[in-house]
Amino acid sequence: MKKLILLLSIVVVLSACGQQTDLSKINITGRVCSKYNEVGDHKCEWNYVWWAAMNFAWNELKENILKEDVILDTKDKKALDLAKNLNKSIITKKILDEASYYVKSGYGQKTVDLINKESKEKFPQKSFWDLQITLKDKDIISYAYFYKKVEYKEPFDKTNIYFKWEYYKWFEAWNDKQRENVKILNYENDDKFIVKLNLKDNSDELILVKWYDMQSPNEAIKVINEYNKDNLKSLVYNDTYHDFFQAPNIKLDYHRDYEVMIKKRLLNKVLVEQCKKDGLPDNCYEIAAMFENIKFDMDNKWAKVENEAVIIVAEKSMVMLTEKPKYKERNFYLDKDYWIIMKRQKSNIPYFVLWVKNWNLMKK
Repeated sequence: MKKLILLLSIVVVLSACGQQTDLSKINITGRVCSKYNEVGDHKCEWNYVWWAAMNFAWNELKENILKEDVILDTKDKKALDLAKNLNKSIITKKILDEASYYVKSGYGQKTVDLINKESKEKFPQKSFWDLQITLKDKDIISYAYFYKKVEYKEPFDKTNIYFKWEYYKWFEAWNDKQRENVKILNYENDDKFIVKLNLKDNSDELILVKWYDMQSPNEAIKVINEYNKDNLKSLVYNDTYHDFFQAPNIKLDYHRDYEVMIKKRLLNKVLVEQCKKDGLPDNCYEIAAMFENIKFDMDNKWAKVENEAVIIVAEKSMVMLTEKPKYKERNFYLDKDYWIIMKRQKSNIPYFVLWVKNWNLMKK
């Protein structure tokens, strides 16, 4: 059995638009560098990431506090484009089950304290620290938290892959039960296929897509919706096919600040009226903080995603933060770019997608 290693970069996708989903790329801070590319030149590759919690926090701010789309008082095109995309996002709570998320918005320190208390009560397993934020009574916070852990119906075997003088943790389908755990949506060749891993709770789906338009998940999601039918065939080992499956353990832990949005002033009616009451200019409210935290783990037994997003709108941005033979051999090896896609069984819109491209995400 061939054992090839994967060069990894990532995409986490939690933002979609039906079967014609258009997910905007967002550069995250820091680069994942491979020493050489295929032609032997030095090369650095950016990571790209999408996720859902910020959509929820933004929607909560619009619907519960502002009662309208967020209106920025700026000529910064990047900020305006991001606000436009978030205002138009169709990401709603319908793509998730209620047990997997917590959303809250409100005014002042009492809301911060309530968020810390309620989110921990609903999710005792929450690993993010309590929000270390100090707000005045008229300052606004909008918060969203999401947690999902899915277990495979049958655990896979553990294996190690040796690459660049180090061992990395992978998992594989070694016996019939484990091969039954891998359903084939589509197979064109060893570098282009889609498989789905059977989960204990089939209300969620975990799908792996290798080598479909790796610049954007749009094509992958479109193809998934086309091939994701009932009665999918599993991997087999017989006179017709010898099917093999391997995938790396993945670990992601990341914080992102939306720096382009910081200190951008707002002109929403409810905020303008408050500014006038306080004898301040109409645009006295600004985005004082806007950030997300995300964690993703995947191994031979389960996959888990945890994500939180925070938006602070304040009169002053003084906010304190602290975080080939007679048989045909088919090799389902995830040894090149591939997508990890998670969604509800009855939804065409994913709630999580990870683009795996650079080896540094694999667990050693």
